[in-house]
Amino acid sequence: MKEYLTIGELANIFNMDVQILRHYDARGILVPAIRNETNGRRFYHFDQIYALASIRYLRKIGYSLDQIYAFVTINDTFKNLNFMTEQADALEQHCRELMATVDIIQKKLKFIREELPYTQNEAFQIRTYPERFFLHVGDELNLFTKEQFFFYPTIGFYERDRKWFGASLIDEETVEDICRKNPDIADSIPGGDYLCSYHYGPYHTIRDSIDRLRKEGKARGYQLENYVVTPNIVDQFTAGSNAKYITALEVRIIR
Repeated sequence: MKEYLTIGELANIFNMDVQILRHYDARGILVPAIRNETNGRRFYHFDQIYALASIRYLRKIGYSLDQIYAFVTINDTFKNLNFMTEQADALEQHCRELMATVDIIQKKLKFIREELPYTQNEAFQIRTYPERFFLHVGDELNLFTKEQFFFYPTIGFYERDRKWFGASLIDEETVEDICRKNPDIADSIPGGDYLCSYHYGPYHTIRDSIDRLRKEGKARGYQLENYVVTPNIVDQFTAGSNAKYITALEVRIIR
């Protein structure tokens, strides 16, 4: 077995780019045992394979390069054990957060799949809803900066020239937990009978569809709520073109 390895040979063992090893050298994380001062070629002692394996393991479990530098330079077993314990705790917390995110996404997918069959009927419908909960997001500019926008179904509220948005809470356990944690921003949509239709296409033409919905309600002699609720069914997260968007339009029938 060779006692020294070139940077290319060491990189090939781990199937990695030599630029990463150069970066580790510059950061003082893995410095070659020998450096040719004339041509700058790096040579690593065979035993440094173990050091690189450790570095890759630490990267695998989420250590930053600064943390790895501290790990290899401090060389204190007890301190390093404490570092690893803290990292294990952080990974466990991250895992819980990821699983919660997966759960939210699965519920969003379930919501979309359940709603899609209704969108095939272009006629006006009367649907009865229970009280539904949501989190206030704010106006359209706030919408894109809120984490809820990416995970929960977006729900819009249109009242004449005003519009605002929320994140629809679609699971009873989620509702209870989130409303408890966010009492100042949790709200609900009243239950009851709603005159419903769908808007197909980009959002900038949704007002036309809302006008048609209200016109239908007036023709039927209904007294309607001042605002129209617009849950997103197919949106930018499930369709590549805004021509494919489908938005539910729901206005509560007061009498």
